[in-house]
Amino acid sequence: MPKRMITLIYPQALIKEPVIYRLSQTFKLIPNVRRARVTEQTGEVMLELDGEEDALNRGIAYLAGLGIRVEPTPEKGC
Repeated sequence: MPKRMITLIYPQALIKEPVIYRLSQTFKLIPNVRRARVTEQTGEVMLELDGEEDALNRGIAYLAGLGIRVEPTPEKGC
């Protein structure tokens, strides 16, 4: 299965929402949180996703559609 390492930067309105859970359930992706920093104002999560290539692309588009900034992250950044 392909893997993708991404960093998610959450807007304040989504910090308390179960976004990663919904992503994994809806698109059948396996998330692995590699690093996270969450405050009352912002959230930043480095996430490794495993899944089919099409599901990865659709899942990332879903996150972006919610208003989450999605940035590719090199594997060595962990």
